Order: sequence, then structure tokens, then C-alpha cells
Amino acid sequence: MQRLTRWGFGMAIAAALVTGSTISAQEPVPTASLVIAGANNFTQYCVVCHGKDAKGTGQLAASLQRKPANLTELTKRNGGTFPRDLVFQVIDGRQPVKGHGGGDMPEWGQAFLASADSSNADAVKQRIDSLVEYLATLQVK
Repeated sequence: MQRLTRWGFGMAIAAALVTGSTISAQEPVPTASLVIAGANNFTQYCVVCHGKDAKGTGQLAASLQRKPANLTELTKRNGGTFPRDLVFQVIDGRQPVKGHGGGDMPEWGQAFLASADSSNADAVKQRIDSLVEYLATLQVK
């Protein structure tokens, strides 16, 4: 069954490439690829404050007015459920949180939109989705 699923996904990608169509942000993307992209984005944008361990222990943490959040306990602090929508909104900047959008941390939705790598809303959504998926893998049990 798993082999058949991989085959089907591979065929869908091949069909999209042959027809020149694009895969929209709403269609399922393999979680593994999102997690890998998220890990890369986390290393590039978040480690300096949140630390490699995502516990708020980055190189700049001590110099910030507000200590960066421990991102490994989001599920624990939310009654055992990873708060995907809230995490997305906080990263994006739509959910006001102390430290986000202020002098210490940018609103990443706006920052990603302004970057050459994410020139449209779908690209920004995919980038933030990757971070959310990566953070979901870091949660303490």
C-alpha cells in the first residue's frame, strides 16, 4: 500500500511537470519534504534567537528584552495538541505576541514576502507551513 501511494504521488508530480501545471499550496505536500524545508528555514532564521534546541537558548537570547519562547513545549502548553493554526499565525505576524513584530523579532510573513525567495503569498504560506511542520516534530512527549 505504501509503495502504491509513493507511486501515485510520483505520477502526480510527473503529470504536473509534463503538463506544465503547478501544484497549489492547498494540495498535500509530503510531510517529510516540508519538515526538511522547515529545518532549513529554522536554521537560517530562528536558531540565532531560539537556539539549535529550539528552547530559547540562541546566541542572541541573552541580549533580547524578552527571552525567546521554548518552542519544544507548544503542545504541552496547549493541552496535548499542537496548535498549528496559532503557530502559523504567530510566525506570520497576524497573532500579536510580545517580541514578535517589535524590535526583537520580525513578522516573518512580511519579511518572507519581501525576500527574493518568496515573492508571492503562496510561497510565503509554504515557507511558514514548513516551519510549523518542523516545530511539530520538536515537541516534547
